[in-house]
Amino acid sequence: MARRGGAQQLQVEIKTDEELDKFLTRPGLLILEVYSEWCGPCLGMLGTLRRVKLEMGGDNMHLAICKSDTVTALKRFHKKSEPTWLFAVNGRAVNIFYGSDAPKLVSIILKELEKTLQNVSRPTYGIADLQPVEAEALKVKREATEKAERIEHEKQHKKKIDYLNHCTDVIMENLPDIGVTVFGPQVSRDMFKKLSEPAEHLKMQCKDRKYIEVFAADFDIINYACKNPLSPDVIEQLDGKELLVCFWKIDESSGPIPHVLATYAHELTKERVAPPDEEINVPHPIPPIISPLKVKFEVEVEEGEIWVEEISSEEEARVKAAERKAAEKSKSVTRLQDESRKDQEPGEDDGEEEASEEEEVVQAAQPAFPGMAFDLDLGLDDNVATEEEMEEEEEEPPKPITRTKRVKIPPIWVANNRRTHAALIYVFFRSQTAGFLPPDPPPEPPHIIMAFEAFKRDDIMEVVETTREDIPQYGFFTNDTPGEAKLITNSIFKYDELQEPTSTDRFVLKVNKVQSYTMLSLVQFEPTYCSSNVKAGRLDALKFFPEDYKTDDDIPPEAEKKPKKKKKIQMEQEAEKAGSRAPSTELEKGIESTPGEGATAEEAPKGPEVEALPGDTQTTEAGPTEAPATTDPVAVPPEGAPQPTEGAAVQEPPKEETTAEPAEPPAVDAPPPAPEPPTEPAPAE
Repeated sequence: MARRGGAQQLQVEIKTDEELDKFLTRPGLLILEVYSEWCGPCLGMLGTLRRVKLEMGGDNMHLAICKSDTVTALKRFHKKSEPTWLFAVNGRAVNIFYGSDAPKLVSIILKELEKTLQNVSRPTYGIADLQPVEAEALKVKREATEKAERIEHEKQHKKKIDYLNHCTDVIMENLPDIGVTVFGPQVSRDMFKKLSEPAEHLKMQCKDRKYIEVFAADFDIINYACKNPLSPDVIEQLDGKELLVCFWKIDESSGPIPHVLATYAHELTKERVAPPDEEINVPHPIPPIISPLKVKFEVEVEEGEIWVEEISSEEEARVKAAERKAAEKSKSVTRLQDESRKDQEPGEDDGEEEASEEEEVVQAAQPAFPGMAFDLDLGLDDNVATEEEMEEEEEEPPKPITRTKRVKIPPIWVANNRRTHAALIYVFFRSQTAGFLPPDPPPEPPHIIMAFEAFKRDDIMEVVETTREDIPQYGFFTNDTPGEAKLITNSIFKYDELQEPTSTDRFVLKVNKVQSYTMLSLVQFEPTYCSSNVKAGRLDALKFFPEDYKTDDDIPPEAEKKPKKKKKIQMEQEAEKAGSRAPSTELEKGIESTPGEGATAEEAPKGPEVEALPGDTQTTEAGPTEAPATTDPVAVPPEGAPQPTEGAAVQEPPKEETTAEPAEPPAVDAPPPAPEPPTEPAPAE
């Protein structure tokens, strides 16, 4: 208790912004230990700080513990588990120290105290601002995170490329004479007959065709090894459009597949010459079977973007023609003006007289009394907007600057290498590969990361076991900060065996965001960390659970024996209870059978044989674990059987009770019991 009281006198506890502002007004060197609620202050350094303050600091040094969860200026330290010491003078920060290295902390305290007493000038920072050490650490952390993400992205990309290479190799091996063509949106369903005419001459057979909706993500796979991919602008225009895709079988004698399909595309897009007919007596050109599609659309100009308005050849020709017409028109107008000017030269005096008359008319219109104001309502102010209307007009956001963009969509696209044709088959005609290529592994569902305090693990595991398919991985970590947390163990049984678990340990789960009730079931345990969205959850999961991570669900043998031992003890207790009830049950049976036995004994001939009856009755009633006695009244125990002792005879029920009950009369139809043959008396001990 004395230590606790000393701690309260030594350090000021700060939990609000007002308390921090008040503490910063104190003179001398201020040392603030910053902590988070879930971690708590560092009690191990309390003795060191006490000694430094009492021996060297005195009134020139003041200590405080600050809760970063509730102080605005210290929010950047929230959820940090590393001990943090902030040094301040005159309300401004001068240094910062991380860790629990006591000698190093004492050395920094003595240096800062000496500078404070000597009023040495040094750079200062706001309490809420990052110091150079923090900025450098944050930069290093950001660079490390970006590097890790880049490495992970490259690893995932390489994995994807390797899988596509494997699939396309299998397709090329099993379908060596197959090619694919993709037609533009300008090709309709009714045009296939015309498209088939050039194919017959090239020995091409269409084995399958589809009108399917394509997306930009499809071309990410198709173009992964393509040397003549479609441009991004064209892919953007094709996204979500329905296109005709044909699956061709090409004869080997026709040549390489890309070359044959390129020839086929040229036949469809070239200008043809028609022979003379009834309307035109000479050969004349006719348009190609399919033509490019020109698309014009508006795009928003980004800030700082420099662009030049694109003008097509047709528009350029129109603009030049308009400029030419305007120039000719201006020349003709100038010529007419020159001619009219020449015609007006003789009548210059008449013009001067007309001008003087106009001046007189203007002077007559002026008021006779210049100082008198005229109040004329000509209705010119009716359209003047009010201030409120002007403010509403000003509040309208400015329209974004846009520019016109033009894209030419080709009528047909043919890849120039076999691997891209295999990729087209993989994307659009996967049913054709069912005989030799297994289906793709199911994609990983969207997921997030949820972290909980480790002492709640037993309650959380009950939810995990019922929804195991939605929680593929879990583990125990030193904290819940992605990228900084260290793995403690991947097994709940191993964590139970730890000798010294800490309050900062976290039970981290990877939760698939498929079934909403799984997350709702876990929210009741108040997670200390949860990914903001699915994208952040994927990055967090890679930091907590790399690809080679595996959760250990195996139950160790010693953990399996414990419930068995408990069950065995429970079974033994139940057996003891059943055994304690067995004597009373057998006693009741013996009492019920006693009257019958007594009646039979009276009918039997009296002699030395009857001397064994009392002992037999005692043996039957005295043994609580033996089977109930038979109805034979003169049954003699075999030789060597233990005889009842004198104490056992005390347990015999009183004879008054057995003789008091009347014997049941024998049944009318039942014959009288035959007397048992005499037996030899048991040898006396």
